[in-house]
Amino acid sequence: MKRFFFGAVFSTFVIGMVGHQVNRPVNASQDDNLAGQCRRDYQVSMLNLLMDSVYSRGRYNGVVLVANQGEVIFKKAYGYTKTAPFEPYTVQSNMQLASVSKPFTAVATLMLIERGLINYDDDITTYLPSLRYKGITVRHLLNHTSGLPDYLNRAWLYKKYLDPEQDGHLTNQDMLQILAKGKIALEFEPGSRHRYSNTGYALLPLIIEKVSGQPFADFMQEYIFHRVGMKNTTVFDPAKPTKMLREHDARDGILGDKGIFSTVEDMFLWDQALYSDQLVRPATLDSAFAAGTTLNDEKFNYGYGWRLSNANDGGRVIYHKGYWQGATPMLIRYVDRKRTVISLHHANRVDSWIIASSANHIMDQSEFKCRNY
Repeated sequence: MKRFFFGAVFSTFVIGMVGHQVNRPVNASQDDNLAGQCRRDYQVSMLNLLMDSVYSRGRYNGVVLVANQGEVIFKKAYGYTKTAPFEPYTVQSNMQLASVSKPFTAVATLMLIERGLINYDDDITTYLPSLRYKGITVRHLLNHTSGLPDYLNRAWLYKKYLDPEQDGHLTNQDMLQILAKGKIALEFEPGSRHRYSNTGYALLPLIIEKVSGQPFADFMQEYIFHRVGMKNTTVFDPAKPTKMLREHDARDGILGDKGIFSTVEDMFLWDQALYSDQLVRPATLDSAFAAGTTLNDEKFNYGYGWRLSNANDGGRVIYHKGYWQGATPMLIRYVDRKRTVISLHHANRVDSWIIASSANHIMDQSEFKCRNY
């Protein structure tokens, strides 16, 4: 789907929706109300048109939510789940967050750092003494500069130790034991480069458990999900039935890099909590949202659990996307405008950035189209 499609839609559709009106004898309060209603009508209508168009072309199955200034503007479900039983998606549908789980793991780690129980520059062998690697710190795990090879994206390096087709599920402890054997070499000196690694985020839950004295899932439930009000968010548990979007993979049981299941409504609550000190202090979040730096002072666009980018207008975008179990979720936060696009959808022929950037453009256009109200 091309970007010019939306431009054409805007120029024709808006004529009927928000015709130009002048010399309206209203007071300031009425004017504000009319402009606000105009913006809302435009936003909802155009977001419907956007997503209905993507769905009608067979490129979307899932649930999408768009919020602006703390208000949910649009929330809608499309299509059916990918595996039997083929159930229709609803706005309450729960889905694997894949790598969108990483920001949760990062915030849990930051909570313990704020308490003084963990330090950014602690060697991870302080908490995981069976490891033979030296010089890897908690910070390196958080921003993907550890040098640990990715057990998912560089799976061939783990072929002798990880069998995705084995019965049951592997655990984070299994991952630790594999690394403790010392037969998987680091790809580079810790801190010298940035390379995305799910392996580092599989070790963080073990550190959280060691320091907190709680299972990772329990810590997440008590200190994040419950605090934020995320009543339909859970950590994967092999003992409980979970709706998957593809067949069994033993690596499902390794958590922290993935493994959280949630809904768009709960994810909106999570997004809003990140504008407050509900979980960690603003200064701590600022550090999580700051670009990382290697030992050679080379900057990279990843903070502590968050990818970083800029919108077309230069505004900051703090986000994460994911792919696992056939799910391709995304949480895109246009933080300077306090605007969010959340989508929980299964792998399909859709560019998530097209959805997010088009939704952001619609919100901007509503200001322009309704300026005379």
